Amino acid sequence: MMNTIAELCHEYTDLSENDIITLLIEAQRIEANDEYENYDVFIDAWNVFTNQAIVIYHKPPKCCESLYHDTVVGKAALRENEPGVFHTLETKLNSVGLLAETQEQRLIHQRIYPILRKEQAIGVTIVESDVSAGVLQDFQGTTCQSTYDDVSATIKMFGHLDTTITDQLADAILVFDQTKHLVLANKAAIQLYHQLGYLGNIMGLAYENLSLDGSQFDETLKQLQFAQDSQQSLAKSFNYLSYYFKERKFWNHDSQQLVVLIQDRTDIKVKEAEIVSKSVAIREVNHRIKNNLQSVISLLRIQQRRLADDEARKVLDESISRIMAIASTYELMSKQLEDQTNLKAAMQLLVSHFVQLNERNQELKVSMDVDPSIVVDSDQIVTISIIINEVLQNIVSHAFPDSQKTGSVKIAGQINHEIITIMVKDDGVGFDVNHTRSGSLGLTIIRNYVKDKLLGQLKIESSSSGTCISFSFDQKTQH
Repeated sequence: MMNTIAELCHEYTDLSENDIITLLIEAQRIEANDEYENYDVFIDAWNVFTNQAIVIYHKPPKCCESLYHDTVVGKAALRENEPGVFHTLETKLNSVGLLAETQEQRLIHQRIYPILRKEQAIGVTIVESDVSAGVLQDFQGTTCQSTYDDVSATIKMFGHLDTTITDQLADAILVFDQTKHLVLANKAAIQLYHQLGYLGNIMGLAYENLSLDGSQFDETLKQLQFAQDSQQSLAKSFNYLSYYFKERKFWNHDSQQLVVLIQDRTDIKVKEAEIVSKSVAIREVNHRIKNNLQSVISLLRIQQRRLADDEARKVLDESISRIMAIASTYELMSKQLEDQTNLKAAMQLLVSHFVQLNERNQELKVSMDVDPSIVVDSDQIVTISIIINEVLQNIVSHAFPDSQKTGSVKIAGQINHEIITIMVKDDGVGFDVNHTRSGSLGLTIIRNYVKDKLLGQLKIESSSSGTCISFSFDQKTQH
């Protein structure tokens, strides 16, 4: 566990070695503290790539079951789910008594304390406990005792279900007894039926009066009651009036009750239709942008042929290459509906166009080892293409002397915990990284685009045996 803390800090934070030692000491203190036996305890630190937090340590409770089914170390802690974490990191103040939502969409209670070094919050300690007992107020039942019993039975049933049903309180929950009558409903269910025109109290109404999918209680019971697997459910998506619902039904063998979960997906369906329509329009726009860029390239080539000055022709050639890099990405995006673009496909198209530009480029032998599963959004792929094009231009212009006819370049791409790293390595003569020409446009573009567009980190290593330029950024980087 201690090695994991150090590894995650080195990969995702800019903490110093002494900072990391402080976090390791805090983890050891947590392990030795008996007061934490009944709690899930975490340490989070800043993720320099996302400006969010990352979980670097987790100690599950010793005397009871953890609140988490899956491993959360290495995963993100988001501001919208855990505001207290960021309040403490930013203010260095305790955040005690706050509600938060876990990575598994479960409501929990948090106590958060800063981990300080040199008056800076380098991380936070988070002590978490369950708040299931407090959900009773979100339900309405026939009596106080029956509400408690029915909620307890329902929550207990949820605990035996698969991880896709960990916290369903955002959905409408209806519980019917064996007499077909509604004995329990949460606030979401009451609000939903009121929205559908049920103005009175729905408690005590028969199943058939509340069935939105047209099903009958007895028929539903036949399908569920004798299921050997208690986790089995009936799932159905359907339209009701102008609404679109997704419904799941369970038979609680312990309490002999039918549990119905209803999720209103109307907004999602409407947005999906809008997205498809917009995607088609965006694809057409991308196609036109690609055509317009190719027209610009044609005009620049006509201008280039009329130039007598070799330096001017070279500058224009570099500009054509940059525009071609952008055009190649729009060519790829014009053939897809979704916003995500496959990185390897984009790199292959970019290299193909780059090599075709002039004879000198064709002497470059480019190999590629990019993870085919990596996808990036449209803004990222345009930025990446510009960066890779500049790197290739620099290689062609400076890496190989005139006496060397050919050179080799390797482009690699990998992803680890949503952090994408792209590397371009050549076997050229190299250069002094500490004494680069201040007016070098190529390196200026590379540095600025990695830092400002991708919010990433750039690394340049060079020697007489070649140069390696790599940059890392978060897959979910958004502006």
